[in-house]
Amino acid sequence: MNINELLKKSSDELSAEEMEAVLGHKRKLEFERQEREKRAYESERDTDMGELVALAMEIENKSALLKQLTHSKMEKHQEKLNNYGKIRSNSKGGFSLMHSDKTIRIKRRRDTQPTWDERSTKALELIHAFLYDTVKKRDRDLFEMLIGFLVKNKKGDLDYASVMNLLSHETRFDDARWKEGLRLLKQSYSNFLKGYQYDFEKQNSEGRFERIELNFSAL
Repeated sequence: MNINELLKKSSDELSAEEMEAVLGHKRKLEFERQEREKRAYESERDTDMGELVALAMEIENKSALLKQLTHSKMEKHQEKLNNYGKIRSNSKGGFSLMHSDKTIRIKRRRDTQPTWDERSTKALELIHAFLYDTVKKRDRDLFEMLIGFLVKNKKGDLDYASVMNLLSHETRFDDARWKEGLRLLKQSYSNFLKGYQYDFEKQNSEGRFERIELNFSAL
């Protein structure tokens, strides 16, 4: 008796062997159903992922081209701007290009990384020693302010703005440790140019410039 005929019988009419055959058939059908669902899901997933990744790769390539073209053209106009007029300018800082209709502009910003070399370690030792030995005993509030300028970030680097605030108090004390510490701190400083950042901006309906977002997470 084939399986279709067995399926027409009630469970009471089936022998143990026939019941096992029916159950085996149902398990097979369930397995095949699950496999079809799996293949359908994976097919749709892989199609969508392939589409998205292909688009992402296309955008990546266009972004790289945009960056290359932007840098090249901004360098060209920077050079033209430097030579504009009778007196040459050699500015290396950021600048902007504004379209004649005043509705779009491109801004270039220097992307720099302040760093302090090994001399800063000795500088901090001297400054800390002076602040704890002398200033902390005389003026607790002043001590807290000055020591706060020397707090490092999570990467273990000094904060540029905080160090500049500390240096603004250079003439406050004549202690040799303070003077030498600040001198070493200044000598240890350098500013590394990582590159340039570009902002593409368009004028909105209210006349204000808005950045054209090229950062995926900012959209």
